[in-house]
Amino acid sequence: MTEISQAQLRQEAVEIALWQMPCPEPDGATRSVLSQFDSGSQDLAVGNSAVSDGSSLPDLGPLQGFKTWDSVAATIVNKAYSITNFNPAVTDFDPVSWNNFLYKFSTMPFFQGGTFYADNRTAGISSLSLEKGIDAVSDLVLSIVTPGQFNEIVTAIKKIGQLAFQNKGTVEKQTKQQTGLLSCNGGNYYLGAVRTEVSMEYKEGKGYQQLTQDLTLYRGYGVLDFDKCKRSASYLLDWDGQDVSGWVGGTASASLPPNNSPAWNH
Repeated sequence: MTEISQAQLRQEAVEIALWQMPCPEPDGATRSVLSQFDSGSQDLAVGNSAVSDGSSLPDLGPLQGFKTWDSVAATIVNKAYSITNFNPAVTDFDPVSWNNFLYKFSTMPFFQGGTFYADNRTAGISSLSLEKGIDAVSDLVLSIVTPGQFNEIVTAIKKIGQLAFQNKGTVEKQTKQQTGLLSCNGGNYYLGAVRTEVSMEYKEGKGYQQLTQDLTLYRGYGVLDFDKCKRSASYLLDWDGQDVSGWVGGTASASLPPNNSPAWNH
C-alpha cells in the first residue's frame, strides 16, 4: 500500500465525512416545482449486474472481512443508496433521490484520482425495434467489460424492460431506467451506471409498449482506488456490509424473467 502523508490522510478523512452527509432537503420553491410531477406518469425500473473477466486484484489487506472486492464495491454503492434514499427495489419514481444518487455516485471519494467519467449516446427505438438501444449501451460499456460479459448486462436490461412493461401507471408514462454495473476487467475494478428514460403507452389487451422515440443513454463510471479503500477501512467496515449477490438481487427487476419481445433483436 502506497505511503502517504498525515496531511493527505486527514484530507481523505474529510472527503469521506463530507460525502457521507445526506443531501440537503428541497426548499419551498423546489418542492413547488416537484409537486408538478404526477407520480402515475413516471416510474422507476432498476437492475444491477456484476461481471468479471477473472483477472487478479490486489490483496484486501484490512478489508479481509469483506472477502471480495465485489463486496467492498457493493457496500460503497449501497452507502450511496442509503444517504440519498434511493431504493432500487421500488418502482415509485422520486426525482429527488434519482438526482441525488447520481450526484453522490459521481462524487464517490474512492475513485482513482478522484476521476469520474461520463458520456452519452443516442438511439432510435420503436415498439418493433429495440436493437439500436442495446447497441448504444454496448458502445458505452464495452470499454469496461468484455464482449462475453456484456451478455449478462443485456439480461439485466431485459429484466428492467420486463419490469417497465408490467408496472401499471397512467395510459402514457415515462420510465426512468438505471442499470448498475460492477466490473472486474483487466485488473481494474469499475463502478458504473447507465441511465435512460423510455416513453411508453398502455394498449388494451397488449399492455405497455414503448413509443417510437430517440433515447438518450447516459453512462458514468469510476475506477476503484484499492489503496484508498484500504486506507479507509475503518469507515468501510463501519458501514452496512453488502455482499455482491445481495446488491444484484436487491432490485425490483432481479426476480423477473428477461423480457422476450422479438423487438430486442430487430
